[in-house]
Amino acid sequence: MSRNVLVAIVGLLVFLIVAGAVYLQIWASASRTDLVWAVSRSVQSGDLLTADNVHQVRIPSSGDAWDFFTGDLVGAHARAAHEMSAATIIFKHDVEQRDLALVTISLRTPPPLAHGQTIDVYAQIGTQTQIVGRRLAVEQSSGGTCSIWVPAQNEPSWITLQASNVALYAAQSSGVGVPDARAQGLQDALNTLGGSGAGSMGTTPRFPTSTPSVASPQPTPKKP
Repeated sequence: MSRNVLVAIVGLLVFLIVAGAVYLQIWASASRTDLVWAVSRSVQSGDLLTADNVHQVRIPSSGDAWDFFTGDLVGAHARAAHEMSAATIIFKHDVEQRDLALVTISLRTPPPLAHGQTIDVYAQIGTQTQIVGRRLAVEQSSGGTCSIWVPAQNEPSWITLQASNVALYAAQSSGVGVPDARAQGLQDALNTLGGSGAGSMGTTPRFPTSTPSVASPQPTPKKP
C-alpha cells in the first residue's frame, strides 16, 4: 500500500469521525426539550393557578436562558399576575407568588368593575389624597363594595382604613405609567391638570388669539 493511499484513508476516517460528531451534536440539540408550564384555559388577574387551568408541556429547547416558571406551580398555590389566554407559556413574571389576603373595602363612586380587573386605590384624609394600593386584582364587586387581593403583610393596614371610615376611591388601571405621587391637595391637582404637567388628554386646547388680517377694499374708480 502506497503512502498516498494510506494518507487518503486516514484523512477519510478523520472526516467521518468529525462529521459524525457534528451530526450527533445537531441531533442532540434538536431533540432537547424544556419542561414548562402553560395555561389550559383563560385566567384572570388574581385567579388561583390549579390543575384545572394550567398544565406542563415540553417545548424545543432554544438554548437561551428564558425565564420560564419551572417550579411546582400547582403546589405553590400561586395566582395569575395578569390575564392570560389558553396556550400561553408561563414565565416567572406571570405568577404572583406573594402571600395574598382578600379584603373588602367600600369605594366612593367606583368605576364599573368585574372579576379579574385591576385597580389603583386612593385614600382621602381631610383635604389630602394619596395612593394606597397599586394594581390590585378585583375578586368581585357589587355597588360600592369591592373585594380585592392585597399583600398579606398589608392586611392589617387595609382593615384599619376600612374601620376608620376613610374615603376610598379607585381607578381602573394596569398601574403602568402611574407616578409615585405624594399626598396632594386640591390645588396641587388643579396645578397638575391645568399646567404643563398635564398630558394631551388633560390640557385645554389653545387657539390662536391674533386677529386674521383682512385685505383692505380697493377704491372704486370714478368715471371721468
